[in-house]
Order: sequence, then structure tokens, then C-alpha cells
Amino acid sequence: MLHVLVYGDSLTWGIIPDTRRRLPFAARWPGVMEADLIDAGHRVRVTEDCLNGRRTAWDDPLLEGLEQRIEINSPLALAIVMLGTNDFQSMHQLNAWHSAQGLAAVVRAIRRAPLEPGMPVPPVLLVAPPAIHAQRGPIAPKFDGAEGR
Repeated sequence: MLHVLVYGDSLTWGIIPDTRRRLPFAARWPGVMEADLIDAGHRVRVTEDCLNGRRTAWDDPLLEGLEQRIEINSPLALAIVMLGTNDFQSMHQLNAWHSAQGLAAVVRAIRRAPLEPGMPVPPVLLVAPPAIHAQRGPIAPKFDGAEGR
């Protein structure tokens, strides 16, 4: 059986806009992906490690935790990372270059995870989050100016 880890933020966690509720697994993109792979004849299990507000590597000491998550969930056939949107919250003066450096730090952490002997280092698939457009709703001020960065 293939084991895939999806590491992401609230978009992957499945937050329902304007609420603090979560979509059911089957409606979140990792669940849809798992179902499609199974329907195509693949034996696969998708594990989500998603957190609302998670950033790439900025102001959050999660990288050591990421290395532990890779080891705990090994062997992994693939690690999927979908991060970046929260780097552009108005409280951070980050641009695309900074976010890319954060993603590079996440990939390095995945690749240096202290795996047991014989365990493969999983390939990493980076998924680009959707483009940031004019913000709406109650959290719009958190992303003021994000569409221009």
C-alpha cells in the first residue's frame, strides 16, 4: 500500500469559508484524491497533517515537528506540501521570494528527516495555492494587500 502525507494549511484542512467548521474528509481535496486513486486501482492511504494558519517557515518553529512527522509516517510514497497563502497575511511583510524560501526550508526539512535505516526519503510534490484576489469576509483584513505581493 502506498502512503501519502499531505502537509498544508486551512485550505487543505477543509475550512468552510466564514465559519470555523470543516468539510468532511470525502469533500476535502486529499479525500477526493484518495478516492480517485483507489477508484483507479491504486492501493493508497492519504494522511492529512493540516493546520489553520500554518505558514511555510515564518514565525513558526514547526520545521523540527515536520521532520518528526515524516519519520512517524514513514515509509511515505510521497509528501505533498500546499503552503504559502498565510505568508501573505498583512502582519508579515513577505513577498513571493520570501515564501519560496520558506517552501525550500520545508522541502529541506522533509529531505533531512532522520529516517530509520532502509526507509526511503519521500519525493516532494509542491502544490501551488490558488491566486490571491480581493479579499472578502470577516478575515479579509488579515490579508490586506496580499493580492499585490
